[in-house]
Amino acid sequence: MEKHSSMRHLRGRWRALLALTLAVGLTASCDMMTEDLSDCPTGLYMTFRYDYNLDHADIFSAQAGSVTLLVYDTDDRLVATYEESNTDYAKPLASDTYTMHITDLPQGKYRFIALAQQDEYKGTRSAGRALFNREGTTVGSKREDLGITLERQKLAEGEYEVENNGLPLDTLWYGRNRTVSEWLEDGDDPFVTVYTDRPTYDTIYMMRDMNQISVTLRELDDPTTMDINDYDLSIRDHNSRLLWDNSLDETDAVTYTPYVKWNDDDSAEATDAEGNPLPGTGKIGHADFMVSRLMAHASVSDDATLTISDAQTGSTVALLNLPNLLSRTRNYESLYRYTAQQFLDRACDFSLSLYLKGGELSYVTITVGILSWEYHVQTEDL
Repeated sequence: MEKHSSMRHLRGRWRALLALTLAVGLTASCDMMTEDLSDCPTGLYMTFRYDYNLDHADIFSAQAGSVTLLVYDTDDRLVATYEESNTDYAKPLASDTYTMHITDLPQGKYRFIALAQQDEYKGTRSAGRALFNREGTTVGSKREDLGITLERQKLAEGEYEVENNGLPLDTLWYGRNRTVSEWLEDGDDPFVTVYTDRPTYDTIYMMRDMNQISVTLRELDDPTTMDINDYDLSIRDHNSRLLWDNSLDETDAVTYTPYVKWNDDDSAEATDAEGNPLPGTGKIGHADFMVSRLMAHASVSDDATLTISDAQTGSTVALLNLPNLLSRTRNYESLYRYTAQQFLDRACDFSLSLYLKGGELSYVTITVGILSWEYHVQTEDL
């Protein structure tokens, strides 16, 4: 009897030990059923990449300060919006490992559109800049209802002007849950399945929709006479309204003016066009623009144009087709694999130096932001 009692006691201890081991394993493992999921990754983890540039480097965290994620269901209706922004006290987007974590989406299939800016979207309304106003962002809106229109003033029917208030525009990025090369094609985005009991990881690939264009004016005959205020500069395009798929609604024309103009001294000794020294200091005139996405069209007559005219007489000094001129800088083998449009979308920052002779355009040099070369264009080639 004592032997049987001892065996029963031993089996009881093994059962207790086994039960305790299973309980610990179930509690510690996120792959097994348990009521405590506090340490388990669940929900949607969305990352954002901006490597659609000439460097092929992801610089989203270095440039973007705010991102908005629009979530659409299988009927392409907006079901939720999430936004995260850098502040004076916390800068989550500045981290190279930044990920937006969403935990309240019901299980299902979704499509995503992301819009990013340097500043919080609501905060731009008090910054004094020209605004990018979003439409079609209320819950229930169709994906095709999404539109982004640059704030503008009407001049005449179909003609508008951007009032920049002497400030650069807030840079805008657009993205969807495929690579930029894929969503620039006509195919639609795949759905992403979000689960409630396990994590979903996805990436939004961004493209910059803004171009910085810096213009300098130099006078070859007598550089001491250059004054940027003697000239009116403007860019005319049809690109102030972006649609849900990042294409343009080109119905209306829009005019951009420089957000800043200034003169500075030329570091080189002042000489005339023949190289003879001149008394005084040579001057260089500067004007900086920011414009919405530039498009290269099949017909050059539809392209954006830069106009420079004499402020006193109104006579045209230069009339330049910007997409045609800027895309000429892709003259190296490593860049010529891009179409003109791909190059414009990747480059974004351009510098144009216009050399005048007796107040008339002689030639232009173009420098691309991150590149070390410049492209020289004679007047007869423009």
